[in-house]
Amino acid sequence: MCNPDLVRAARAGAGLLLLAARAAGGPLPAPAPAAPAANAVPTAAEREQALVEAWRQAADPQAMPVENMSLPIAHYPNGRVRAQLQAGRALIPANDSGYVRAKDVVIELYSEAGLLEGIVVAENCFFDRATSAGYSEGKVRLEQRGVHIRGANMVWNLETNSAKILSDPEVRFDRFLKGMGDLFK
Repeated sequence: MCNPDLVRAARAGAGLLLLAARAAGGPLPAPAPAAPAANAVPTAAEREQALVEAWRQAADPQAMPVENMSLPIAHYPNGRVRAQLQAGRALIPANDSGYVRAKDVVIELYSEAGLLEGIVVAENCFFDRATSAGYSEGKVRLEQRGVHIRGANMVWNLETNSAKILSDPEVRFDRFLKGMGDLFK
């Protein structure tokens, strides 16, 4: 930590400089930019941008190549698999945490009873095991309970149960959902 006497002296010196500038009629110095908070929580947009940037970086040179991979990526509190990533090819990081890069991806989404509830199909996938978030570049498709969503480039998070299609979104329903018409009034 800083010596309190030094801090007091610095404040006094800064005060004298301000008084001298005012007395001379000169412009006041611009205020120092606010320092970012050390423990600031990143916004959702910042987290999404970080995933996209990480995707563009080179893969971990120590990552292990795997073919026909199945990897449980989320679990219910009772231990059942909630989401499982399947890939034709993947790079698994050498350490237990880190980014998984995969191609020809199918993510299966399961109910708490273990029944298949939905799927996500993507050309590529970049999954951060530490945050349970991912980025899929290229064509993507989501299907769940009669709702079909297609598009290109998607960010998603299993902890918040969210997904955002970044380009060319298209939504189709197998049936009209009760209450959906109220959204358009």
